[in-house]
Amino acid sequence: MNSVSPYARAIAIAILGLLAACGGGGGGGSGGGGSSGDDDGNPGGPVQLAQQNCSFSYAPQKPSAGTGADPLLSRQWHLRNEGQSGGRVGEDVRAIAAWSSSGKGEGVRLAIVDDAIETLHEDLFPNLAAFRNYRPGAAPDTHPLPCGPDDTHGTAVAGIAAARDGNGVGVAGVAPRVALAAYNALAVGLESDVADALRRGADVTGVYSNSWGSPDGTGALNASGATFRNAILDGVALARGGRGAVYVFPAGNGGCPPSVAPCSPDNSNYDGYVNTRGIVTACAVDVDGQAPSYAEPGANILVCGMSDPGTSSGPRITTTGVQNSYRFDFSGTSASTPMVSGVAALVLQANPSLTWRDVRLILARSARRNDSGDPGWQANAAGLRVHPYYGFGVVDAEAATALARSWSSVGGSGSLRSCSYARSPNLTLHDATTVSDAIQVPADCTIGNIEFVEIGFSATHAYSGDLRVELLRSDPASPPAVLADSRTCRNDSGTQISCGSYDNWVFGSVRNLDEPAQGKWTLAVSDTVAGNEGTWTAWSLTIWGR
Repeated sequence: MNSVSPYARAIAIAILGLLAACGGGGGGGSGGGGSSGDDDGNPGGPVQLAQQNCSFSYAPQKPSAGTGADPLLSRQWHLRNEGQSGGRVGEDVRAIAAWSSSGKGEGVRLAIVDDAIETLHEDLFPNLAAFRNYRPGAAPDTHPLPCGPDDTHGTAVAGIAAARDGNGVGVAGVAPRVALAAYNALAVGLESDVADALRRGADVTGVYSNSWGSPDGTGALNASGATFRNAILDGVALARGGRGAVYVFPAGNGGCPPSVAPCSPDNSNYDGYVNTRGIVTACAVDVDGQAPSYAEPGANILVCGMSDPGTSSGPRITTTGVQNSYRFDFSGTSASTPMVSGVAALVLQANPSLTWRDVRLILARSARRNDSGDPGWQANAAGLRVHPYYGFGVVDAEAATALARSWSSVGGSGSLRSCSYARSPNLTLHDATTVSDAIQVPADCTIGNIEFVEIGFSATHAYSGDLRVELLRSDPASPPAVLADSRTCRNDSGTQISCGSYDNWVFGSVRNLDEPAQGKWTLAVSDTVAGNEGTWTAWSLTIWGR
């Protein structure tokens, strides 16, 4: 691993940082060799994992889809919350209501990009897309299977999105009849493996669900690499015959629960992966529809799924477990992300002609406003209410599929327009002061409906965590987007560390969704801590929309 790029090392770290909070599942990826890959979905003999020291083995029998009710469905409050687990009735993703009107994901392929996934599980195998499963460096006839009891994460994620319904066992996924593809892209930790998985099967894959990301709880900036970004941009431009794939990633679990001190609260805008145009960033809410203790704010958050509260009380998520088992303790944005992915698959079944841009807009416009009394909800200049922790709200499968059936497409990547501007203010960042610089977007930028905004920011400072960065609009008036807050960054042992460098760091924002691009955009930068001064050298604004 010493020869790989910092980005590749970050991917390896993500194996340890799979986004299940507070003991709700985690686990490392399986070991392995190179990255040649294996796409065989039907092993012909007894399967023993190729890696050394694997305690799990698998018989050649392939589970068949039975019939009958799913015995654990009543424990899946996230599908339909009738108060069976406490909390607020109706706080769920409305999945069961959508099944009767729009289907269960038939005809849509959904890929889980994660660590090991038990593809031979009785509740997953009936939906498995044969010859579409992958583990880097695997021996022939090897699924991306768990090696031992710590390899639990991917199997749990897959069950939330795609467990088979009506087969007389276990649970049901949000989209319980999708064609499931299982990609153990984190087995080795190479950026080439991740990029391969994000492109693999793109001709027929509608949704890629990713419950992994940068390390949580440090407050530090974690950049993504060009290989990752290019894979995403290729996927939204070229997948499904140019309609593009939907990529869902978690906002993260880097908030500061009361039990953790000292703690450096994260913001999802510190994660370069989810600042990438083309990604749906998914947050989490609990059984009461409120932000869990681990929640991160972020201007790039689009919608939420359900998960645990991050404390010892309150229900977690019921899903598939390793060795043909089931578990009741999955948590974090690792759980909410495949719920959003499952709803995206239901949307694509309701209207297969939709592009990736259509799906993003449908999810945002149909989202349910949870925790409606919270003052963080503010209307943007297009009249859409948005929240720093909740984005546009909780995904609503019933409303989203209904909207999808009547939706007129805005087009794919080829019709997406952009306007770009750059400034070099070279302003001194004095202690306890705020400086600002503005860009006036002129009339020749004809984007009437914003879909995504990229803000590049460069500053020199002895400690970048001293800086607070906000994007403001006054014409038309829109609520501010806090892109970064002042903080002290710390490692797992509580020792202060660098927060990283603002060397053309790119923040992403969806808070101005559907607003017109024209008007005044202001970036405000505050140095909130005495002792170090710096210089704000440059910033840029790129607006994407139609």
